[in-house]
Amino acid sequence: MRLLSGASTNGAAKKSEDKQSKRKRRDEDPGIPPELLLRRDHNIRYERNGAVYATDGKVGTLKKVVVDDAAGEVEALVIAVDGSDRLVLIPPDLVDKTAGSAVFLVVNRAQFTERLANASDFDKRQYTRVDLKSLLKRERPASAAHPRRAVSNVGKDFVETPNVSPLSRLQRTSGTLAAD
Repeated sequence: MRLLSGASTNGAAKKSEDKQSKRKRRDEDPGIPPELLLRRDHNIRYERNGAVYATDGKVGTLKKVVVDDAAGEVEALVIAVDGSDRLVLIPPDLVDKTAGSAVFLVVNRAQFTERLANASDFDKRQYTRVDLKSLLKRERPASAAHPRRAVSNVGKDFVETPNVSPLSRLQRTSGTLAAD
């Protein structure tokens, strides 16, 4: 029996409530699984329904990848934001790495929330399905402007782009170093 104050009448019920509240807090604030922190895939692989993590925890689920089929580049990621029913578009430049189906961003949760205020909502009517076979068969030069966005492999539930290291992103131009 519970009192209105929230105190339980017996110790066993109190312990059970404490375990439930701890479990609920853990589920509300999912951390990043440690095995994913150590893993770094050779390519950036966007997998449908993969978890999306900020630097300090989960922020959503990857639902779709927007590809410019003429350029063969990833234009945006469609993220289902945890705790809401919004589908938002975020630029692939926010991605640091992938590990398995998980996508890791370079921003923390507070910065991600700030970006959501200006993020466009995904409107299915503005996009069409891309023909996967024609996307892979097209001959196109590697994008010098956005090498991490260039589609290198694609399937029904995934899109891969090259993982370009920060050092290889530096280009030597007229004796000085310049970043992308």
